Amino acid sequence: MTAHRKHHPRSCIQRVTLQREEGGKGIIDISNLHNKQIISLRKFFFDRAQHSTLHSIVTQSDTRLTPLNLHDRNQQRNENITDTKDKITAWQRKSLHGRHRHDLQLPHVDKKASNAWLLRGELFPETEAFMIAIQDQVIDTKNYQKHIIRRSNTTTDFCRHCHSSSETIQHITGACKSIAQTDYKHRHDQVAAIIHQYIAFKHKFISEKQPYYKYKPQSVFENDSYRIYWDRTIITDKTVHYNRPDITVLDKHNKSVTLIDIAICNTHNLLTTHTDKTTKYTDLSVEIKTQWQVHNVKTVPIILSTTGVIPKTLHASLRALDIHPSAYTLLQKAVILNTCRIVRKFLSMS
Repeated sequence: MTAHRKHHPRSCIQRVTLQREEGGKGIIDISNLHNKQIISLRKFFFDRAQHSTLHSIVTQSDTRLTPLNLHDRNQQRNENITDTKDKITAWQRKSLHGRHRHDLQLPHVDKKASNAWLLRGELFPETEAFMIAIQDQVIDTKNYQKHIIRRSNTTTDFCRHCHSSSETIQHITGACKSIAQTDYKHRHDQVAAIIHQYIAFKHKFISEKQPYYKYKPQSVFENDSYRIYWDRTIITDKTVHYNRPDITVLDKHNKSVTLIDIAICNTHNLLTTHTDKTTKYTDLSVEIKTQWQVHNVKTVPIILSTTGVIPKTLHASLRALDIHPSAYTLLQKAVILNTCRIVRKFLSMS
């Protein structure tokens, strides 16, 4: 698997045979399969030995002649079965690999949805293995070289691009200022385009959907019932610092406005980002109410982790926009593919 890039050599080994709903690859555990067969065969011979002379003689004679070692009725080492709980415990105990597992256990994280990309199996095995390595934080960053594997020729762990922070995997996936307006923006815009296409299709501005990476949102959609702005500054009488939501939807009949803001942040920032996005447009909401003469202005944040971790608030946001609950799977796929692309591109640059 390592030779064919299906498993990173430093990734958590327990995840290889863990079920996909628990965050693993779901590959059959050959050791457990072998040990179960040993247990079954030993039981068969011991039971038959009570009634069959032949089986009794075989049982007496097998002193380490076969892997069954039938002469010794004590439990053998090859009868040990490692169950799912033991594998998860071993994964959690690892100080580096276990961080992602701890993230999945947080009360504001939807573990089932966060592992949905593994269950769907839509990605190439190489991409799947690379994202698992990112989650396990074993990517060859300068911080990893200097502090984890202690490579002698790595003298500093500062980022090779911005030179201002330690080059951790979290820094690469969501905190490097030098790629904020290029790679991060591209990932952000693809997620925003998915939401925009759902809304445009629902309100019949477009007749059919297309792959999200081909969809180019128009700056303005308008009919008798709705007006949709894409990444447009809202002009107000008073100066408002945050006046450019990613998507603005005006419902003319109900006289309501929905401000949609997208954020792809590192997992440890999910809660704070949601709070920031919720309060960010408070001043703008007041101005829109007065100028556009609407009854209600609400802010709907769409927030995902850079590694595909889904917060429970995302489901509430999709319900608020009347978007199908399964839409998060497409958002998750777009984020994971773009994060893998960002990390590969980042590491390929000297």
